[in-house]
Amino acid sequence: MVPQPTDHPTEGSKQLLNNYPVYITSKQWDEAVNSSKKDGRRLLRYLIRFVFTTDELKYSCGLGKRKRSVQSGETGPERRPLDPVKVTCLREFIRMHCTSNPDWWMPSEEQINKVFSDAVGHARQGRAVGTFLHNGNSYYEGTDHPGSQDEVFNRGMQDGSGD
Repeated sequence: MVPQPTDHPTEGSKQLLNNYPVYITSKQWDEAVNSSKKDGRRLLRYLIRFVFTTDELKYSCGLGKRKRSVQSGETGPERRPLDPVKVTCLREFIRMHCTSNPDWWMPSEEQINKVFSDAVGHARQGRAVGTFLHNGNSYYEGTDHPGSQDEVFNRGMQDGSGD
Protein backbone atom coordinates (compact mmCIF):
# COMPACT_ATOMS: atom_id res chain seq x y z
CA MET A 1 0.00 0.00 0.00
CA VAL A 2 1.24 3.45 -0.89
CA PRO A 3 0.38 6.07 1.70
CA GLN A 4 -1.87 8.84 0.41
CA PRO A 5 -0.21 12.23 0.16
CA THR A 6 -1.41 14.75 2.73
CA ASP A 7 -0.57 18.38 3.25
CA HIS A 8 2.94 17.80 4.51
CA PRO A 9 4.05 20.20 7.17
CA THR A 10 6.74 22.65 6.23
CA GLU A 11 9.54 23.73 8.52
CA GLY A 12 8.19 25.67 11.50
CA SER A 13 4.61 24.54 11.05
CA LYS A 14 2.13 23.47 13.67
CA GLN A 15 -0.49 20.75 13.29
CA LEU A 16 -3.76 22.02 14.75
CA LEU A 17 -5.05 18.63 15.94
CA ASN A 18 -3.19 15.32 15.91
CA ASN A 19 -5.78 13.37 13.92
CA TYR A 20 -6.21 15.98 11.13
CA PRO A 21 -3.74 16.88 8.35
CA VAL A 22 -4.25 20.63 8.87
CA TYR A 23 -1.19 22.79 9.44
CA ILE A 24 -0.39 26.47 9.90
CA THR A 25 2.96 28.12 10.48
CA SER A 26 4.12 29.12 13.93
CA LYS A 27 4.08 32.74 12.74
CA GLN A 28 0.41 32.40 11.68
CA TRP A 29 -0.44 30.82 15.03
CA ASP A 30 1.23 33.68 16.93
CA GLU A 31 -0.61 36.27 14.82
CA ALA A 32 -3.97 34.51 15.30
CA VAL A 33 -3.66 34.12 19.07
CA ASN A 34 -2.20 37.57 19.70
CA SER A 35 -4.85 39.32 17.56
CA SER A 36 -7.88 37.41 18.80
CA LYS A 37 -8.30 39.14 22.18
CA LYS A 38 -9.31 35.84 23.81
CA ASP A 39 -12.38 35.55 21.55
CA GLY A 40 -12.92 32.14 19.94
CA ARG A 41 -14.74 33.71 16.96
CA ARG A 42 -11.82 35.97 16.17
CA LEU A 43 -9.41 33.05 16.48
CA LEU A 44 -11.58 31.00 14.13
CA ARG A 45 -11.63 33.87 11.60
CA TYR A 46 -7.86 33.93 11.52
CA LEU A 47 -7.58 30.15 11.28
CA ILE A 48 -10.08 30.00 8.39
CA ARG A 49 -7.97 32.59 6.60
CA PHE A 50 -4.82 30.51 7.10
CA VAL A 51 -6.33 27.09 6.33
CA PHE A 52 -8.48 27.95 3.29
CA THR A 53 -7.45 29.93 0.21
CA THR A 54 -9.65 32.84 -0.88
CA ASP A 55 -10.66 30.81 -3.96
CA GLU A 56 -11.63 27.81 -1.83
CA LEU A 57 -13.94 30.09 0.13
CA LYS A 58 -15.22 32.09 -2.84
CA TYR A 59 -16.17 29.07 -4.98
CA SER A 60 -17.67 27.00 -2.18
CA CYS A 61 -21.20 26.87 -0.84
CA GLY A 62 -19.80 27.38 2.65
CA LEU A 63 -20.80 24.61 5.02
CA GLY A 64 -23.40 23.35 2.50
CA LYS A 65 -26.27 23.74 4.96
CA ARG A 66 -28.63 25.77 2.76
CA LYS A 67 -30.35 23.88 -0.02
CA ARG A 68 -30.60 25.80 -3.26
CA SER A 69 -34.09 25.64 -4.66
CA VAL A 70 -34.42 23.94 -8.04
CA GLN A 71 -37.02 26.50 -9.12
CA SER A 72 -34.64 29.42 -8.60
CA GLY A 73 -33.08 28.64 -11.97
CA GLU A 74 -29.63 29.56 -10.75
CA THR A 75 -27.04 28.69 -13.33
CA GLY A 76 -23.31 28.66 -13.12
CA PRO A 77 -20.79 26.30 -11.62
CA GLU A 78 -22.04 24.09 -8.85
CA ARG A 79 -20.51 25.18 -5.58
CA ARG A 80 -19.13 22.46 -3.34
CA PRO A 81 -19.05 22.66 0.46
CA LEU A 82 -15.75 23.55 2.12
CA ASP A 83 -13.46 20.61 2.84
CA PRO A 84 -15.26 18.83 5.70
CA VAL A 85 -11.99 17.57 7.21
CA LYS A 86 -10.66 21.13 7.56
CA VAL A 87 -14.03 22.44 8.81
CA THR A 88 -14.32 19.70 11.45
CA CYS A 89 -10.72 20.23 12.51
CA LEU A 90 -11.28 23.98 12.98
CA ARG A 91 -14.54 23.44 14.90
CA GLU A 92 -12.95 20.91 17.25
CA PHE A 93 -9.81 22.99 17.63
CA ILE A 94 -11.77 26.11 18.67
CA ARG A 95 -13.81 24.14 21.20
CA MET A 96 -10.73 22.44 22.60
CA HIS A 97 -8.72 25.68 22.76
CA CYS A 98 -11.51 27.62 24.51
CA THR A 99 -12.17 24.73 26.92
CA SER A 100 -8.53 24.38 27.90
CA ASN A 101 -8.16 28.19 28.18
CA PRO A 102 -11.15 29.23 30.34
CA ASP A 103 -10.35 32.94 29.93
CA TRP A 104 -11.18 32.59 26.20
CA TRP A 105 -14.73 33.25 25.02
CA MET A 106 -16.33 30.07 23.59
CA PRO A 107 -18.55 30.66 20.53
CA SER A 108 -21.80 28.72 20.15
CA GLU A 109 -22.40 26.32 17.25
CA GLU A 110 -24.48 29.02 15.47
CA GLN A 111 -21.71 31.59 15.92
CA ILE A 112 -19.13 29.17 14.56
CA ASN A 113 -21.34 28.57 11.50
CA LYS A 114 -21.76 32.32 11.03
CA VAL A 115 -17.99 32.89 11.07
CA PHE A 116 -17.66 30.34 8.23
CA SER A 117 -20.47 31.88 6.18
CA ASP A 118 -19.12 35.40 6.76
CA ALA A 119 -15.70 34.27 5.52
CA VAL A 120 -17.30 32.88 2.33
CA GLY A 121 -19.29 36.09 1.86
CA HIS A 122 -16.23 38.30 2.29
CA ALA A 123 -14.25 36.18 -0.18
CA ARG A 124 -17.05 36.47 -2.77
CA GLN A 125 -17.22 40.23 -2.35
CA GLY A 126 -13.54 40.45 -3.12
CA ARG A 127 -12.69 41.42 0.44
CA ALA A 128 -9.91 38.98 1.10
CA VAL A 129 -10.60 37.07 4.26
CA GLY A 130 -7.09 37.91 5.37
CA THR A 131 -7.57 41.65 4.90
CA PHE A 132 -8.42 42.42 8.48
CA LEU A 133 -6.94 45.89 8.22
CA HIS A 134 -8.50 47.93 5.44
CA ASN A 135 -7.45 51.57 5.26
CA GLY A 136 -6.19 51.12 8.81
CA ASN A 137 -9.57 50.04 10.19
CA SER A 138 -10.49 46.54 11.17
CA TYR A 139 -13.53 45.16 9.35
CA TYR A 140 -14.63 43.26 12.36
CA GLU A 141 -14.16 45.85 15.08
CA GLY A 142 -17.75 46.77 16.13
CA THR A 143 -19.31 43.39 15.42
CA ASP A 144 -16.95 41.31 17.42
CA HIS A 145 -17.67 41.88 21.04
CA PRO A 146 -19.58 39.02 22.62
CA GLY A 147 -21.89 41.33 24.55
CA SER A 148 -23.25 40.34 27.92
CA GLN A 149 -26.29 38.10 28.28
CA ASP A 150 -28.18 41.17 29.59
CA GLU A 151 -27.50 43.14 26.41
CA VAL A 152 -28.71 40.27 24.25
CA PHE A 153 -31.80 39.81 26.44
CA ASN A 154 -32.66 43.51 26.56
CA ARG A 155 -32.25 43.99 22.83
CA GLY A 156 -35.27 41.78 22.20
CA MET A 157 -37.39 43.72 24.70
CA GLN A 158 -36.95 47.20 23.23
CA ASP A 159 -40.12 47.27 21.16
CA GLY A 160 -41.27 50.71 22.20
CA SER A 161 -43.91 49.58 24.68
CA GLY A 162 -43.37 50.08 28.39
CA ASP A 163 -41.36 52.72 30.22
